[in-house]
Amino acid sequence: MNQIARIIMQDRKIVEALILGNSFNQISKSLKCSKKRIRLLRAKAKELGYIEGTKQLPPFPEAIFDYSNLQKEIVSEMDRNLLGQIQWIKDRMAAGWTPITIHEELSIKVPKSTFYRFMNRHNIHKIESARFRVRVISEIIHPPGEALILDWGKLNDVMFGDQKKTLWFLAGVMGHSRYMMVRLVWDNKVSTTLAAITSMLHELQGVPKRIISDNPKCFATLASKYEPILNPAFERYCQHYGFVAELLPPRDPEKKGKIERMVPFVRRISEPHTEWSDMKKSQEFIDNKLVITNQRKHGSTKLKPKDVFERDERSLLKPLPSFDFFQEEYHTGIVRQDGHVQFRGKYYSLDANYIKQEVFIIGTEEIVQIYFKGKSIETHPRIHNPFRSKSTKPQHLVNVPETMLQQSPYMAKGRDLGPWVECMIKEIILRGRGFMDMRSIWGILSLDKKHTKKQIDDACKNCIEANQLGYRAVIRFIDYTPQAYEVAPEKGKFVRSITEYSGQIKH
Repeated sequence: MNQIARIIMQDRKIVEALILGNSFNQISKSLKCSKKRIRLLRAKAKELGYIEGTKQLPPFPEAIFDYSNLQKEIVSEMDRNLLGQIQWIKDRMAAGWTPITIHEELSIKVPKSTFYRFMNRHNIHKIESARFRVRVISEIIHPPGEALILDWGKLNDVMFGDQKKTLWFLAGVMGHSRYMMVRLVWDNKVSTTLAAITSMLHELQGVPKRIISDNPKCFATLASKYEPILNPAFERYCQHYGFVAELLPPRDPEKKGKIERMVPFVRRISEPHTEWSDMKKSQEFIDNKLVITNQRKHGSTKLKPKDVFERDERSLLKPLPSFDFFQEEYHTGIVRQDGHVQFRGKYYSLDANYIKQEVFIIGTEEIVQIYFKGKSIETHPRIHNPFRSKSTKPQHLVNVPETMLQQSPYMAKGRDLGPWVECMIKEIILRGRGFMDMRSIWGILSLDKKHTKKQIDDACKNCIEANQLGYRAVIRFIDYTPQAYEVAPEKGKFVRSITEYSGQIKH
C-alpha cells in the first residue's frame, strides 16, 4: 500500500468513527492520529453532510473526499528536486554505478536516507546493471576422454599446538563422465601440484587430451585473456605426458562450472572428519567419500559417474608414459645488482638487462636453466663443488668503476669501521669482477658486535698483506693476536680470584 492509499484509508476510518459518535481522544488513541487532523476531517465531513447523515459515505474502496491535489501536497521539495534528476539516476544505475556513488555525485544535496527512500518509491534500485545482466551461456559438452578440469579450494585450518596451518585441496573432474578426484595439499607450489596431478592420472590409468584450469602461478607466469605464458616447469610436464593445457581467461568461472560447483561439495563431505591426525588418514577419508559419490547418480546427467567413466572414457585415454615425470627443482628469484641470481645457495650470472627482474629457474643434476617470461635466457652447468659459490660467464663479467665502489653502501659501512676494512671490502668486490660476496662482506661488517673497531681494522690490514680475503681470514687474525687487546679482568662481588680454588685442586 502506497502513501496516498494509506491516507485515503485513514480518512475513511476517522470519519466513520465520528459518525458513530466517538470522542477525539478515543479516535486519536485507537487510530494513532492527531486531533488537529480529526478536527479538519470533521469540518470537511460536516460540509459534505456525512456527520448529519444527509449524505451516505460512498462504498469502499471509493474515496470519501476529493484527493486530486493530494500528490502535489505530500511531495516534499527534495522529492521534487530528485524527480528532475530521475533519468540521470536511472542511466547511472544501468551503467553499473552503485547507489552510494550516485548519491555522492548528485548535483543537489539531499540526505542519504531521503535519497534511498526516493529510489525505493520509484523502483530505481531494481534497475539491473548492464554489466551484471544474466547472459545466455551455451552448454559446454566434453567428448569422452577429452578433458580433466582442475580447481583449488581451502578445506579447513589445522592446529599444530599453537600454530595454525591451512589445508587445501586440488579437485579434478572428468568433463564427460563427471568422475571426481580430490588430493589434499599444503600448498600449490609447482612440485606439489604436479605430484597431485600425476596421482590423478595414475588413478585414471591414462591421460586425457586436455587439462583445464585457472591461471595460478604454478601453471602460468602471466595470466591473459587471450594467450597466457605457461610456467616452463608446467610446460615441460605437459610435453612429457602429451596433453594440452587450457588455461581459462581470468574472472570467467562459467567456463569450468563442472568443477566450480564441486568445491563446496568437497567441504561438505569432509565435515564429519573433525579430528585431524595426519594427511594420510584425511586423504583416505575423502577417498572413501568419493567412492560413494562416484557410484551415485549425478544430478545433471542422472547417470553414475563411475559407470560412465569405465564404459565410455577409460578406453579413450592415452596410455601413461613408461616412467613418471622427473621432479626437477624450481625457484623464482630476483636478479641481484651484480647480475647474478641465487639458486640453492649458488649464484649464476645473467645479462645486465635482467637486473631487478624476476626470473624462473629449473634445476636438474646437470644444468640450471633460467627463464624470463616463459623464454629461456641462460643455461649454466650446475655447481656441486662445495668450495665454489658462483658460475659467471665471460660475457657477463663487468668492470667495476671507482664511482660505483665509492657509492656502494657497503663501502660506507666499512669506512665507519676503519680504512683497512673499507679496503678489504673493495678488494672483495673487485675480486668478483662485479659479483658481491654478500656473506663475506656482511660477516666482516657484523664483527663490531663482539670486537672493537681497532681489532677489526688491524685484522683486515693483516689479511690484505697476507693476500687472504674473506670473513674467515679476518676471524683468524683476530683470534691469533689476542695479547695486543687484553681486556681488564672482570671485577665484582661475585667474581673470585682463581687462587682461592687452588687449595681445592686434588693432586
